[in-house]
Amino acid sequence: MSPRDSQTELAAVPHCFRVESRHANPRYCASLDAKPAAALAALLPLLGCGEEAAAVSFDRLSRADTLDSRLRRILHTIADDERCHDAMLRGLRAALPKAAPDAAVQARARRFHLSLPRGGTVLHLTRIAGLDAAVCTILSRLLRPGSPVARDDAARAVLSHIRRDETRHVIVSRDIALAASGRKEVRDAAAEARDALADLLTSGSDAFEALGVDPDRLLRDIGSLPSGLLPQ
Repeated sequence: MSPRDSQTELAAVPHCFRVESRHANPRYCASLDAKPAAALAALLPLLGCGEEAAAVSFDRLSRADTLDSRLRRILHTIADDERCHDAMLRGLRAALPKAAPDAAVQARARRFHLSLPRGGTVLHLTRIAGLDAAVCTILSRLLRPGSPVARDDAARAVLSHIRRDETRHVIVSRDIALAASGRKEVRDAAAEARDALADLLTSGSDAFEALGVDPDRLLRDIGSLPSGLLPQ
């Protein structure tokens, strides 16, 4: 088996969750230097776990009988976006050096995502809004002009596409949550989820630093709730 085939096979293994109707992985050619390539390869399983969890969650939420048919259709479309992100990250992973995921970290990530639905549909969407906004922050830092990711055509295209979609997803999830529940309740749920995500991502500090991102500042920003996300 060639190194490329080996990487493609590794990229086909679920990071944390089995997703129905996965998209085919696109093929990319990455040109990152060795150190940032290895760092990005180490981060992708964590990002991929989040995309798998999002696809499963939005599929489930699109069938929630507590939401009207228009919202269910919107959430169904978002679920397909998340499956597309999953495929793009898998394709990018196959273009990078082989990096087996840390089983302990992936297990923590799986437990974290499994905890998000507690409290019902509204709080689930609230947590998703907070986390998707955090993902946008992560991607923006990775894509900072002049960074290794920004200089690589494949990595820049994949992460920019995901960031655009996630920005839209935040608005949808946030608006549903704010329309259906008290502001303090949703703010507390989102803040708690972001704090837990920051704790989970401490394992990627070295990789973020190798990609030109200040990990301390990033984790501090992820762990706090932006003032404009869920206004009081």
